[in-house]
Amino acid sequence: MNKIKTIFMALSLEVLLVLCVGIANLLLKPIYYFCFYNVLYGILFSFLIPLFLLRKEKNVFDFLGIKALGKKQVFILIVFIVFSVGGQIIPIVAKGGIIPWNLLPMGIVPLIMTTFFEEFVFRGFFQNKFEKEFGTITAILVSGLMFSLYHVGYPRFRTFEDILLLFAVGIGFAVAYKLSGNNLIVAYFVNLPNAFVTYMLKFEQFPKMTIASTMAGIVTLCIIVVVFIVLVRANRKER
Repeated sequence: MNKIKTIFMALSLEVLLVLCVGIANLLLKPIYYFCFYNVLYGILFSFLIPLFLLRKEKNVFDFLGIKALGKKQVFILIVFIVFSVGGQIIPIVAKGGIIPWNLLPMGIVPLIMTTFFEEFVFRGFFQNKFEKEFGTITAILVSGLMFSLYHVGYPRFRTFEDILLLFAVGIGFAVAYKLSGNNLIVAYFVNLPNAFVTYMLKFEQFPKMTIASTMAGIVTLCIIVVVFIVLVRANRKER
């Protein structure tokens, strides 16, 4: 019964994530984008609802993998960053190409926010849930698949080639998460540099990054911090 519930929950949330991202990119006006992307896709469906569904866990932070880094975690983090970032930049530099670093500043805050939501829901929540019910291999495959399919919500990432590539990337993030001992901090910092580089190299496929999206991202990140502070205090009281 738990397995059926897990599958139903995952499918339902995935559909909601895709719908919210799709509607946000369809409407595009800053206020609508903020409501459907930052609030609904991000804060509600990627963050608060997973937290609510984990309310019966003894320690939510342990379940998600929010814990300190050891030497093993640092090593895995460095290796995956070198391969994911270097694999994109080195071939371009070797051919005399130019990396458009000037695009990065406007994308920093929105990508920090989006990467948090991706890793929180796909690795911290879904991967752990499926690993608990179906085992490691299935969890890694599901995590990678759900990560890739949610990008269908982004209009310029809907080609078969993009989804297939994102599936491979998602598997890489899921493997890094597992090898690190299910450490969400490792997964986040493996994904983030990759997101920065991908944005610079394929910026035309991303939603337009503006000052408004940066300000909206700051507000959203502040809300996340407040929620974590509340959780930490509640966790201390329980102890």
